[in-house]
Amino acid sequence: MTTSTSTLNDVYVRLAEYLDKAPIGAPMNDKLIEILKIMYTPEEAELAVKLPMMNADVPTLAQATGVEEGKLKDMLIKMAKKGTVFMNEKGKFRLLPTLVGITETPFWSGEKRPESEKLAGLWREYMYDGFFEEACDRETPVVRVIPVDESLTTGATVTPHEKVDELMDMLDYFSVAHCPCRLIARYTGQEDACDHSTENCFHFGSMGKYMVSVGMAREITKEEAKGLLKEAHEEGLVHIGDNYAGRLSVICSCCSDCCVWIRARKELEFTSFSNSNYIMQVDEEKCTGCGVCEDRCPIDAVVVNGVSVVNAEKCMGCGVCYPTCPSDAISLVEREERTEILGQMDFFQELLKNKGLA
Repeated sequence: MTTSTSTLNDVYVRLAEYLDKAPIGAPMNDKLIEILKIMYTPEEAELAVKLPMMNADVPTLAQATGVEEGKLKDMLIKMAKKGTVFMNEKGKFRLLPTLVGITETPFWSGEKRPESEKLAGLWREYMYDGFFEEACDRETPVVRVIPVDESLTTGATVTPHEKVDELMDMLDYFSVAHCPCRLIARYTGQEDACDHSTENCFHFGSMGKYMVSVGMAREITKEEAKGLLKEAHEEGLVHIGDNYAGRLSVICSCCSDCCVWIRARKELEFTSFSNSNYIMQVDEEKCTGCGVCEDRCPIDAVVVNGVSVVNAEKCMGCGVCYPTCPSDAISLVEREERTEILGQMDFFQELLKNKGLA
């Protein structure tokens, strides 16, 4: 029996509509449909629209989908390896959304393939055709900037969920993958793509274990994670992680040339991420006006006018300006008005409200 083109398209349209119900959804357009056709076979798409976005075991999913358990498990494992279904160590599965999910899974391994190259072009077009707004133009930003400990002034009031090292100490599983944003930029020949390193996309806990199990990331120790984060910071990359207090699931090492979050702010003026509760401070007596901090600032918040001057409204408090200052004139100090960092449950409730789902 031959399946008509219109029937095939209907399967992918229904999948797109289902993915759009996630807190970070999937605005409908032709580019999204093309992406889904590469990432899911028609049979997989038909199954995907019946899968929950919360973990469930195979017997429960068999009952929900009407697919025999043996066949279903084989399909789920295959989809997990492709990056469309999440699989945990307890044998439970769920559909992956766009973010964190199918936007990144084709690129995390760092392996360049014809499929990933084609998806890179489609994702880049899709970003500017609806997905930037979906992910980045939100009342409650999805992510926030996390400063590095050494850049903070002595005496600054710092809670444990605001310092990279202390956040690492809360976690018990660490993995590192390649940066999807920088690989998409390179695969598509983006003219201003940076030459920063790419293996500095960090995932923790169950997501990290899943990624390692399917070959999308490698497991590392806490000490390795801290070391790689420090190297990324010194390289000029910004730490951006989940916008809630407590145990994180991800920290991205972001650049201004390729990163979705920073580009959305610079190019489209979306809020896109929460600034840290700190701001650059310059010791004018020490500053020589060399301009290193101006060159390194990812958000163009620093200008040199005899000495370095920071634009308080633009500064995101990342501390990238700190480690290469030759005169030791820079530190991060507390902002006059601190932004409350929500607890995890309150954060997800706000995302659902922003999406009109709560």
